Amino acid sequence: MKEKYKITDAELEIMQEIWKNKELSLEQIVENLSKKSKENKNKNTIKTLLYRLSEKECIKSKKIDGKSVVYIPKITEKEYQKRSSKNFLQKIYHGSVKELLLSFIEEKEMTEKDIEELMKEIKK
Repeated sequence: MKEKYKITDAELEIMQEIWKNKELSLEQIVENLSKKSKENKNKNTIKTLLYRLSEKECIKSKKIDGKSVVYIPKITEKEYQKRSSKNFLQKIYHGSVKELLLSFIEEKEMTEKDIEELMKEIKK
């Protein structure tokens, strides 16, 4: 079995569509992604990515009308973000939130207002 929730960029693109729409058929996913990128997406490639997402327990399929299949998320976007943030933090900053924040501050990625809001949240 694939590593649970370790989602590639291509799979994430599909997950974002499913999260946004709650449930989608293969055809709807292909259509949505094709519109978004303004190029036709390969149905077989999307089908393979859906299979992988299912193996990783990120989505499940459900038959409707006895024939059509829709894909439904098994994890929320928030759950995925939380897990990905923890993995990123551990991998890049050895689990140190302080080091992460310092890198943003040092690189001027955070405005004074951002820092003030962050300080308010920390004090809570």
